[in-house]
Amino acid sequence: MNINRFSENIVMPVCLVTIKSGSFVNSMTVAWSTPLSSNPPLFGFAIKKQRYTYPMLIKEKEFTVSFLPYEKSELSVKVGRISAREGDKLSAAGVKVKDSEFVNAPYIVDGYFSMECTLENSFTVGDHELVVGKVVALHKNEGSLENLKPLLYLSNDTFSTLDATKIEKIDTKKVIDEIRKTIKRGVQGD
Repeated sequence: MNINRFSENIVMPVCLVTIKSGSFVNSMTVAWSTPLSSNPPLFGFAIKKQRYTYPMLIKEKEFTVSFLPYEKSELSVKVGRISAREGDKLSAAGVKVKDSEFVNAPYIVDGYFSMECTLENSFTVGDHELVVGKVVALHKNEGSLENLKPLLYLSNDTFSTLDATKIEKIDTKKVIDEIRKTIKRGVQGD
């Protein structure tokens, strides 16, 4: 196993990062992303500097992040596998966007959840830039989490989703209380 390909073993949610520069709207597919902080609300994602989107992002200093449902896996490929250097891929792919409330960049209508972000920072991390955005607004499409099938990226253009019949809400207080009682009784682990 090639150690440099470790990420191929990590299941990741798929999102689209969208930027507007002048009248041109561009979006890219991202799987390497994560919440970074609750207070202040920060979200991060990795991007290579040579991507067409990167200089637009640095110049405009704001963007949106839209998470896609499983049913939109093909949309993530259309947006992610063609560079905007070739032209207006969003229009060609029939991607619908909606104006944001606080940032210039629109968000993807087909996302089940979107965030408006302002650029906080960007750090070089190995062969990628870690972009940190401050979340300034949220948009959630109607529907419950019980019916949600989020788009997940496995690797090598392979996608999946969660089995909605396997969603379980854990009573964490009960679980932690049980562990604390066991600790107080003096039971030691390995």
